[in-house]
Amino acid sequence: MSKKALKYSDTKYILLKRKKRAKGFFVFLFCVIIFVFMLFASSVFTDVLKVGNFSFLFSNSVKINSHSYYAISMGEYKTDKEAQNVASGVSVMGAGAYVWFNQGVYYVLGNAYENLLDAQTVLKNVSGNNYDVKIKEIKYNKITINSNDYSDEQKQVLLNAIKNIDNIFKNCYNYSIQFDKGEVVSTVVSSRLNTLKSDVKIWQDKVDLINSVVVTNQGLYIKNAYIGLISELENAVLKVIDGTSVNKDLKYLTCAVSIIKYDLYNNINNL
Repeated sequence: MSKKALKYSDTKYILLKRKKRAKGFFVFLFCVIIFVFMLFASSVFTDVLKVGNFSFLFSNSVKINSHSYYAISMGEYKTDKEAQNVASGVSVMGAGAYVWFNQGVYYVLGNAYENLLDAQTVLKNVSGNNYDVKIKEIKYNKITINSNDYSDEQKQVLLNAIKNIDNIFKNCYNYSIQFDKGEVVSTVVSSRLNTLKSDVKIWQDKVDLINSVVVTNQGLYIKNAYIGLISELENAVLKVIDGTSVNKDLKYLTCAVSIIKYDLYNNINNL
């Protein structure tokens, strides 16, 4: 039996159909290759950002932008004696009574806040007394860790150590609020402060490890800040567990943390 012969038009149609199938397959294969390549490139690019390779593509430094805290100031005084006398008086009110000497002026700080609205709300509640109560802005200028002595990984650790001070502040502030609301008792707060102190020591060890390899003023300032934080937390643990002046002690602690942070930023900026 003879096979049916194909006409020219039939042959052309079959070839065209095969070409379309082949073309579709190659387009699909090309898209798959592009997709896999993009996933691979994305992964590599992410790793580059994490470990700091290809530094010629990016700035060889890490930064923290400028920002502010807001403290309730119970007046400005010319001498430490005046400020300390006022601090003794406001401590009875449950205020932090932290004396801060800044640019030739002594401030008595009642508490410190991350945002202006919180400070303004508190200001309304403490107005009408014999003290010149105001909001004192604590400005933290932008800082950059750009020493060529550090690897990118070391810079990131130091940057995170500085940022961690914000977390320390938040925790101390939250403990203060929780105690004021009656949500926790002094023994619980003292225990949490002790745990926080342990975490702070871990961060100090990270900074010390870098300082053991590379010694710079930036690293030493960060270390000293953590030594100060640990000291303030140790004092707070002992005072709070006593339970006689927890309100004041916790507010004092938040002020102390904010000023330790302020001194650190200033020291780094003045290098």
